[in-house]
Amino acid sequence: MMRLLIEPITPAEPGYIALKTESLTHHFNMLRRLEESWLRGENQFNAPGEKLLGAFLNGRLVGICGLNRDPFSQLPRAGRIRHLYISKAWRRAGIGKQLLTTVMADASIWFDFLNTHAPQAAHGFYQKMGFVPVTGESRVTHRLFCSI
Repeated sequence: MMRLLIEPITPAEPGYIALKTESLTHHFNMLRRLEESWLRGENQFNAPGEKLLGAFLNGRLVGICGLNRDPFSQLPRAGRIRHLYISKAWRRAGIGKQLLTTVMADASIWFDFLNTHAPQAAHGFYQKMGFVPVTGESRVTHRLFCSI
């Protein structure tokens, strides 16, 4: 029986390096950027409403997703989904959906909407999760309006 646990993490989490290495192998840089900005102290997901969560399957880190205030928006209640990555072996198993749902669970307390800048391969996933495509904004591909 598989046991999925979603809880707060940092890049120091055992298993992070392996997941980051896998992501780089598949030409995704989000976990490298996450770690670099964390180590520089630029983004540690510690402002009100922010969080960085990991998905653990039987104790093994298989996914990561974060939520920040959107640094690219002038609107103070704009949130941003950051660094969502699921191990290739576990994609299409519902882990991404559960992880993103957990990250967004209380987002409406802090944010009016959530932006993301997703790679083409993830567009369908975000649209299934209720995000709408955005055009004309250089750092946003999809947006979800939060309800209270």
